[in-house]
Amino acid sequence: MHSEENYLMIGNTRWHWASKINKDWKFFHTSPNPIEFKDKDYSQLTWASVGPIPKNIKLCPSKKIILDHIPLNNLPSNLGIDRALASWSAFKKQSSLTSKVKDLIIIDAGTILSVTKITNKGEFAGGQLISGFKLQLASMANGALNLETPENQRIPKDTFQFDTEKAMLKGAINGLLGFILQINEEVKLPLWLCGGDAPIILSQLKNTNIDIHHCPNLVLEGMIDIEKKINSI
Repeated sequence: MHSEENYLMIGNTRWHWASKINKDWKFFHTSPNPIEFKDKDYSQLTWASVGPIPKNIKLCPSKKIILDHIPLNNLPSNLGIDRALASWSAFKKQSSLTSKVKDLIIIDAGTILSVTKITNKGEFAGGQLISGFKLQLASMANGALNLETPENQRIPKDTFQFDTEKAMLKGAINGLLGFILQINEEVKLPLWLCGGDAPIILSQLKNTNIDIHHCPNLVLEGMIDIEKKINSI
């Protein structure tokens, strides 16, 4: 990478990158690729991790973003840094949108779909976790002899399906939608959505009246903001 600033979030199944080239930010997502680090100097790369870190990459420990850097209150010590970063980023964005600050819900639709509540005072107020879309499909395939992970993951329209793989797809997405709709019904707070499966979920919610903001790069934007705060101290 030949750019001014680089950020990396090592996820459970993908790596998430932000690069500032000249004045423009580029966000992209790749499969774990430690070969990219071979013979390259990434000592200035700002990074965080919730997934496995390959032993042969040389990341600078002082450039790692950790929970202690996140200016939210009441964060559990074992909270994933990705959830904390997404929560901080969404809290900042919502605070700038309206003079009436509300509590908010952050949904990160990744390998694990996480739901996090942040109060209007910037306090962690708990959350929920559920298997993400692809993990649900993989779990069914791994747990049942005659099921296979669908190759085509386009969501079918009809409620009831004759084809087994389409039935898996419909059931998995409806499980996530029901989960989100139930939370929305209980709290009726603004929802902030990010993560790799966010577009699939958003497309299925387009005919609802849910107050939902899709910000695909909440975690990386949080990393950028936090590093600026660290450097300003």
